[in-house]
Amino acid sequence: MSENDGNFSKIGWVKKTLILLCLLGVGWYGHTFHWSFPFLNAHGSKPQSHVTIPKPSDMDEIPLTAPSPNTLPVTEQLTAIEFPSSEAARKCGIETASASERAIDDYLKVHGVVDYDQSHFAELSVRVPGVVWKVLKRVGDNVEPGDILAIIDSAEVGQAKADLLEAFVTHRLRLASLKRLEELKSVTPGRALYEANAEVELSRARRFIALQKLGSLGFHIRLEDIENLNSDELADRLQMLGLPPEFKNESNSANLIPLVAPFKGIITKCEIVRGESVTPSVPQYTLANVSRMWVNLDVRQEDAELLKLGVEVDFQSEVDSRIVPGRLTWIGTDVDPRTRTVRARAEVENPFIDAADSTPTSRRLLQAGMFGSAKIFMSRRPTAVMIPNEALHWQWEIGRELVFIPSSDGKTFTPRVVEKGLVRDGFVEIREGLRVGEPIAVSGCRILSSELSQLLQQRSGDNAHGVRSFR
Repeated sequence: MSENDGNFSKIGWVKKTLILLCLLGVGWYGHTFHWSFPFLNAHGSKPQSHVTIPKPSDMDEIPLTAPSPNTLPVTEQLTAIEFPSSEAARKCGIETASASERAIDDYLKVHGVVDYDQSHFAELSVRVPGVVWKVLKRVGDNVEPGDILAIIDSAEVGQAKADLLEAFVTHRLRLASLKRLEELKSVTPGRALYEANAEVELSRARRFIALQKLGSLGFHIRLEDIENLNSDELADRLQMLGLPPEFKNESNSANLIPLVAPFKGIITKCEIVRGESVTPSVPQYTLANVSRMWVNLDVRQEDAELLKLGVEVDFQSEVDSRIVPGRLTWIGTDVDPRTRTVRARAEVENPFIDAADSTPTSRRLLQAGMFGSAKIFMSRRPTAVMIPNEALHWQWEIGRELVFIPSSDGKTFTPRVVEKGLVRDGFVEIREGLRVGEPIAVSGCRILSSELSQLLQQRSGDNAHGVRSFR
């Protein structure tokens, strides 16, 4: 390489270095002065804009106190955004509406699962082993309290009835024997009389035990109803005990015991057929009253402390849009280790699918195992100032929520700081800073917020040079 070629390479390297330094200088200046070049505009034309932005020096004169008494008090007064005309504002997509008055509810929205009311739900089984003699109710049948679901033939039942009959006959014989001895008391040894009295007491105890055994099997029998019957009448009464008279012609067995419905409801499960052997350990029927249901709710751990017993709950299933009202009746005492939620329960009335058809056999809306969502109401307010979500903006430069109030001519929009409340169904509550009926910008507000951001950022840069801070 010649000496001249080396000189040219050094000159090229110096030029590249100078260009890079110039670019770095321009970048630093633009970042420091927010890319404002007043010396360029001093000799050039003023840039065109559809928004008239007040000078930073004018912003120093804006009072930081509340507005005049004819407006609502606010914590800060911000610079208005002005358009050349109302038509220019409309072309930017800015539309206005009035703040409305609506009812608002403070509630928790949680997941819920429908279940049977466990206080009116039962798994029924026979009380003694036996064989199914007759099945009277099947799945889907509606029953009333005391209805017979099935009849079981059990040898243990026959033995219990025989024990009662024997105890009654024995007791009567002991009483008669004691009576004769008392009549011959003058010639009867005292020991014989004592033993006769003891036998009467023992027979009375055996009679009581036999009655209790039948009662434990579900038979309703009272001593006063049978103590005046003779042995044949008592045997006849015991044979059909607990059964309707029409079954007497179908069987002469004394081993029959009915399985009875304890309350009104519908058969949801039937696990027996005629001739099947059954035991108390395996339920034969499931009975549920579906007129009232439980809704098991999963509440986030952090929201559980807000719950109160007795508050209103609205449940809506995944398959039907109808609201089913109820009340919160139980709040769990532990946290699920897997979901980190607290279980709560609401009781709801189960409406008919067809309100016009409300017979006992009509279908109900809610079914056990159905999923849905529930609203647990903390409070309900009939009136509140509400605006669309799009009308409220978070202005990060001042760290506050605000809305834009249009002037009567529709070309000036004044920012106003407000206090945000609850958000419901596309609307947000304004707790302070706005009245019902006041006009606000409801669309195109991002443009207004962006222009306000430029003003506030521009002012922040001026503050670095000794200008009074707006914030």
